Amino acid sequence: MAIIYGVPPSPYVRKVMLAHAFKGVSYDLEPTMPGSEDPIFRAASPLGKIPAYRVNENSGFSDSSVIVAYLERTETQTPLYPTNAEDYGQALWLEKYCDTKLADVISGLYFQLVVGPAFFEHTTEEERVADLVSNLIPEQLAYLESTLANNTYFVGNEFSVADLSIGVHMMSLKHAKFEIDAEKYPAVAKFAADFCEHPMVVTQLAQESAMIGN
Repeated sequence: MAIIYGVPPSPYVRKVMLAHAFKGVSYDLEPTMPGSEDPIFRAASPLGKIPAYRVNENSGFSDSSVIVAYLERTETQTPLYPTNAEDYGQALWLEKYCDTKLADVISGLYFQLVVGPAFFEHTTEEERVADLVSNLIPEQLAYLESTLANNTYFVGNEFSVADLSIGVHMMSLKHAKFEIDAEKYPAVAKFAADFCEHPMVVTQLAQESAMIGN
């Protein structure tokens, strides 16, 4: 059985955990903090980042997008990537966007209000929070709103890795008690609510809340 190294409150670890859940694939979780010097973890994650993934004694690698892509190749049931080439490209773009620009702002707030105080003795920077809440996050919600439009899902109106990647950040906003303005961003607000009410996501949120004391 594959091993996921990391901690569930990490958006990237939760993405890999939920990918396994959506596909119905079992795994073992080895609780590991980023930067751990554990040699087995470091063999799979030379940069010390989480999640890392070990398939067997001889094969291990890291990065959530890499792990989900591997899972897609080895577990073909419940596909997470579109078969249409244009949709596939759009899904990859949104996954990359979530790992970069969207993560910069949402994980920024999540760190300030939740992860930093819970795990790293971080003192919340109120000016940073105000900028994220008032300016930076709304800019990205507006982009997501225009991308989702009147659809249920972001690419081809079918659930894909794009929705998973965006959804894990909506979970961070939920932990941070950030309310998406349903008047300005109705499609995104509904998407976030529906995603966070999925039974697998509810289970994941409960596991994370127990760890962060939320």
